[in-house]
Amino acid sequence: MPDDDIIRLSLDGSHTVTSKIFNENYHSLNGAIQESNIVFIEAGLNYLLPSYKSINVFEMGFGTGLNALLAYIWGQKHKINTTYHTIEAYPLERKIYHKLNYPDILGHRDVFYQLHDHNWDSELMVSPTFKFKKIHAEIENFNTNHSYDVIFFDAFSPTIQPKLWDVPLLQKMFNLLSDGGILVSYCAQGAFKRHLKACGFSIEVLKGPPGKREMTRAVKNKY
Repeated sequence: MPDDDIIRLSLDGSHTVTSKIFNENYHSLNGAIQESNIVFIEAGLNYLLPSYKSINVFEMGFGTGLNALLAYIWGQKHKINTTYHTIEAYPLERKIYHKLNYPDILGHRDVFYQLHDHNWDSELMVSPTFKFKKIHAEIENFNTNHSYDVIFFDAFSPTIQPKLWDVPLLQKMFNLLSDGGILVSYCAQGAFKRHLKACGFSIEVLKGPPGKREMTRAVKNKY
């Protein structure tokens, strides 16, 4: 598949990318930015906003960098100190992410390229209130002493990466969260929700972005 062919224009005018490895899109063709805003910003960060002065984010799948850019913009808007950690086993090539039109739509071109071009496994102060680190590893091999307030669970679909949606990995996600923390995902598959419940999450089924009837927010209850 030629490199230029893996970039797709979604219905809201923003790009998505088809993975050459998994043959699946990183974002919805119904609207990439729209989907990320609904699933990760509105259902995730906005949900925590009233009671958090600082937020620790873990993103499962750095991918195109769109979610990280949106989180940066959100943090600047709300003046929230944000620590953003993201993991990626299969980074996009530079010649691909430099063609993506997110900075044309959202601004912050320098920030977007910083997020991508900065060294892996090294902390970056993008701004005085936004601390960023991306980890080049498979999630199964990832260990940390950090705890997080929200997990953006943005792996490829359960049919493509089934192990990432099963109980052992989701239990790892549960353990990464602080009490009262949340996991948000575009997926609302029945097996996924049952596995989350088996790990100890409480499940909220929310209206999904265009093209998806439902999405999931899972809460690690305080005891």
